Amino acid sequence: MINPFKEINWKPDGGELRKFAISLIIGFPIIAVVFFLVKWLKAGELPALKFFLMLGGIGAGAGMVCLLIPFIARPLYYVWYGLAACIGIVVANVLFGVLFYGIFTPLGLVMRLIGRDALGLKSQQKASSYWMDAPPPPKPSSYFSQY
Repeated sequence: MINPFKEINWKPDGGELRKFAISLIIGFPIIAVVFFLVKWLKAGELPALKFFLMLGGIGAGAGMVCLLIPFIARPLYYVWYGLAACIGIVVANVLFGVLFYGIFTPLGLVMRLIGRDALGLKSQQKASSYWMDAPPPPKPSSYFSQY
């Protein structure tokens, strides 16, 4: 399993903290607009703006504070990226579980029920060897006309 906590820069410099602050300043208003549009399209009428303005304003305000006072950004940076790593672990494991138990397991069971042996692993009692001869390689002249 990939450890996302190893990928986090645990000793961010000033430039990294500035990038983080700018991403807050830009990201939260964009998220607020997207949430507003989704709610508007889903409900069919304009929703109240208070929540969306607060979401965008708080995020942009936190980003401005982090940009102007970088030592405040460090704890917020740690919390933000720590939460993102935790969410990443959960989402990745859930997706891998759904993929395995929802696709590969039923596919394998169906293949087993119809008797398909895609890898040729069925035991052959009378065979002296399980060696399979490989097909001969193509002629070297075929490499010059690939298409």
